[in-house]
Amino acid sequence: MVNIPPLVLSRKLYLSASNAIDFLWTLYMFTRDDILTLIIPTAIYGTFAAPPETMHHIIPRLTWIWVNLLEFNLANQTVDADEDAMNKPWRPIPSKRISQSTARSLRWILLPICFLISCAFRVPLDCLVIHIGNICYHDFGFASHWVGKNLVNGLGLAAFNGGASMIMHHYSLTGSASGSRRDIQILNFLLISTTIHAQDFRDVVGDHATGRLTIPLAYPRASRLSMLVLLPAWSLFLCLFWHVPAFVSTVVCAFATYVGLQFCWNGGTSAKDNAGYRDYNIWLCFVHVLPFLADGGAARVLLSPIS
Repeated sequence: MVNIPPLVLSRKLYLSASNAIDFLWTLYMFTRDDILTLIIPTAIYGTFAAPPETMHHIIPRLTWIWVNLLEFNLANQTVDADEDAMNKPWRPIPSKRISQSTARSLRWILLPICFLISCAFRVPLDCLVIHIGNICYHDFGFASHWVGKNLVNGLGLAAFNGGASMIMHHYSLTGSASGSRRDIQILNFLLISTTIHAQDFRDVVGDHATGRLTIPLAYPRASRLSMLVLLPAWSLFLCLFWHVPAFVSTVVCAFATYVGLQFCWNGGTSAKDNAGYRDYNIWLCFVHVLPFLADGGAARVLLSPIS
C-alpha cells in the first residue's frame, strides 16, 4: 500500500470537492433563469393538484422538475449558444464554464437518466412527452417558427404540470384521468400556447440574429397588444369556468391587466421585458391555482377519482 502524506491527501480531497461543487454550480447555472419562471410555478401547481396521499412529496417533485428541465436547457443552450452569447453571456457555455461539445454530450447522457427517474417517480409518460417535444423543438426545427415554438412550449409545460402533480402516485397506463384533471391539462396547454410569447420580447435581438421567427418579430405591435387582450381575457374565462369568488376574480383580472399594460407601455428594452416576463409568470401561478380557490374546487379536483 502506498502511503500518501496527510497534506497531499487533504489537498486531493479538497480539489475533488471543489471540482464537484464547481460542476454542480455549472449545472445550476443552466437552470438558474427558470427557477422563478418554471420550477416554482410548476412545483406550486403540482403540490396543489396532487392527490392528497402524495401532496407531501415535495423533494421528489422538485427533483423531477429540475432534472427534466436541466436536460431541456442543455439542449436549448447547446443549440442556441450564439444567441446566448448576445442575450445571456452569463450562461455556462458563453462564460466558458463548460464547452459546447461537453454540454451536448451531457444532454444525451442525461436523457435516459431522466426517464429512469421518471419511472421511479411513476410519471414515465409525462417524461416522454417532454423529451419528444424537446427533440422536435431543438433538433427538428420547431423552435425556428412561432407556430411550432408555441405549440411545443404549451405541450411541454402542460406535461411538466401533469407530471409534477402525479409524482409517486399509483396509476394504470390504461386508466383515465378525472374530468376536472383533464380539463386543467387541456386549459394549461391552450393557455400556454396562446400566451407564451411573453418570453420572446426580451430575446428579439438574439432571435433576429439567429433567424428565428417569433411572434414579437413577426407582429411587433400586435404581439404587445395581444398581451393586454389575452391575459385579462384568459383570467376572466378561467375565473368563470372554475366559479371563483368575485373578489379573487377581480384581483386576478386586475393583475392580468397590469401585466398586459407592462408589455404595451413599458416594453421595448430587455430589462423592462424581463420584468414583464417575471410578472407574467406570477400571473401564471395565480391562474394555475384557480381551480383550488373556488368553493369546493379543491375537493372537486383533489378527491376526484383517478384510475
